[in-house]
Amino acid sequence: MSAYQTLQTSLEAGVARVTLNRPEVRNALSRTMVQELEAALAAAEADDAARVIVLSGAGDKAFCAGRARRCRRASRSAGWRGSSRRWRGCARR
Repeated sequence: MSAYQTLQTSLEAGVARVTLNRPEVRNALSRTMVQELEAALAAAEADDAARVIVLSGAGDKAFCAGRARRCRRASRSAGWRGSSRRWRGCARR
C-alpha cells in the first residue's frame, strides 16, 4: 500500500489496516487526511488480497476527534450544518 502523510497502511494475511496517524491532535480529520483516507480505502477495496479493512486511530486518547477546527470554522461561516456533501466539499478545498 502507498505512503501517506497522515495515515499508516499495511496489508498482511488478507487484512488491510488503515491507521489515522495524527495523535497530537487526536486524529482530527484535516483536508489532507480525508483525501488520503479516500485514496487508501479505495486502494484497499480494489486489492484482491485484502479480505477485510480495519480502520483505527494512533495514540491512546481518541480514535478520531472529528473535523479539524480550521475546517469547522470555514464550514460554520458558510452556513453549513452537518451535511456530508458540504463536509466533503470543505475537505477538498
